[in-house]
Amino acid sequence: MDVAPLDMLGMIGKFYAQSYPEHIAANALDIEYYFVNETGESPHSMTGGFKLAVTHSISTCPPLDILLIGGPAPTYRPSEAIQHFIQTQYQHVRYLLTICTGYIPALYSGVLDGKTVTAPRGLLPMLKEEKPDVKWVEKRWVRDGKVWSSGAVANGMDMMACFMKEEFKEQGALTEMAMGMADFARRGEAY
Repeated sequence: MDVAPLDMLGMIGKFYAQSYPEHIAANALDIEYYFVNETGESPHSMTGGFKLAVTHSISTCPPLDILLIGGPAPTYRPSEAIQHFIQTQYQHVRYLLTICTGYIPALYSGVLDGKTVTAPRGLLPMLKEEKPDVKWVEKRWVRDGKVWSSGAVANGMDMMACFMKEEFKEQGALTEMAMGMADFARRGEAY
């Protein structure tokens, strides 16, 4: 489910928008996805055995506009190389989005310090105690500057829907069509 928000974002991209009426598709975004892991080894195993084709290693990935970090296992701790990659990308990305436990690599990289962030509800009491440099809130999703975070995996879709509406206002009709095609029920920040 961590990749479902990518699919929703892709629905306002030029490739998918070819199926929309011309006047709506005219505002489609030119989206290029990079699927990155530390070594570039492919495929990358994800939750439930899903295999993802990797396009780049952290050393070959170009600068990104959006860095979306899906949720690893709750026990995951990023290597120093991954932390450095996130820190470097964070300096110039327009947006950093974390889904569910995707906060973990960002947290250990230090880019969430001083930010208002959410995470899975069951982990929030521990996070508030162990990581007080971050303002943890109990919400489906939250935005603090260029950082967007979602509470649980399903909340990643809530976050992406709001992100698309907020950040791609010029694509309003296109975004609305994509939401309708996805049959996505919008929910606000509060649980």
